Amino acid sequence: MIKSKVFQYADQMLAKGNPPTLEAICTETGLGVDEVKPLLALWQAELEQRISFDKEQFIPDVPDSLNAAFSRIWQQAVEEAVSRVMLESKSIGQNVDEIRRLSDDTAKEMQYRQQELENRLREQSKKNEDLLTQNKSLEAEMSVLKSGLTSETTQRKQEEQIRSNVEHELAHLRKAFEDSKRTFDQRIKDEQRHALEVVSKADVDVRYYKNALEKLRDEVGKKESALTKEIHDQKAELAKKDVKTETQRTQIRSQEEELKVLKQEATTQSRELARCNAALLAETNRTKRLEDKGRELDNEIKRLNQKQLHAASDWGRRENLLRTQLKEKEEELMRLQSRIASLEKRMITQDEEIRRLNARL
Repeated sequence: MIKSKVFQYADQMLAKGNPPTLEAICTETGLGVDEVKPLLALWQAELEQRISFDKEQFIPDVPDSLNAAFSRIWQQAVEEAVSRVMLESKSIGQNVDEIRRLSDDTAKEMQYRQQELENRLREQSKKNEDLLTQNKSLEAEMSVLKSGLTSETTQRKQEEQIRSNVEHELAHLRKAFEDSKRTFDQRIKDEQRHALEVVSKADVDVRYYKNALEKLRDEVGKKESALTKEIHDQKAELAKKDVKTETQRTQIRSQEEELKVLKQEATTQSRELARCNAALLAETNRTKRLEDKGRELDNEIKRLNQKQLHAASDWGRRENLLRTQLKEKEEELMRLQSRIASLEKRMITQDEEIRRLNARL
């Protein structure tokens, strides 16, 4: 059943002008490849026996004249096919001889090529050995360069660590400088404010004492003018009395009691004058003490000004010291940056050398 089915599909495909193939028959019949393959080989083996080229072909229900004409045409076609098959077999034989000659030539050529390839293989093996030696030397150089690169990287990391430490210290110093500057400015401001308060208080005291001194001077002047006026009056009276004594010498004896009284009055007036002089001296001493106190206040003001100048100079000296320290740190940072730049250039040159070595490899 399967055989007839396979043969039927193969005959149909051959009748259509298509050579029967294993895949087409499998798709048409739905059978497996293992089942169809031996049946297809059997069909190809039996194909020559099943096809007959009879000289007389009889077609039923057709007139004899047409059958004869068709048989002649069929015979001519068969003869022509046979002649073509013979020619093709001869040409195939000639082609086979040519193919044999060509195969011999190609075999010889392949032997020559094989020898050349063997020679090339030997040369290539030598070159490979040379390349292996070069590769080993380059690997040694690469290991040396890698060790140098690792050392450079470690050194660079150390430099970066040092740089970070220096930057941290610099930031800390800047912060400390700013804090100290802020505290110093605040202290200077406080001292200046305190000094200004002291100076203002001293100015107020000086004004008060100056006003008191002026008042005392006015009072002393008034008292001196009054005393001088009294002295002049007394002198005038004494002069008058002297004139009277000169004119009244004759009456002196009679007026001794009055003279004694006058002398007593003069003594009392002299006492009052002495008391006034003592008061005047006390007032002058008081004015001197006030002047001395004013001088002391002036000296205190000068001392405060000198203290302020000393504080300003001390602050300037500290500021210069901090600036010099900051400048030294900045110079050290510049040196570290230049060193880092040189190390980076060196690493770049080593990277380029490694690339060249890799390119050689």
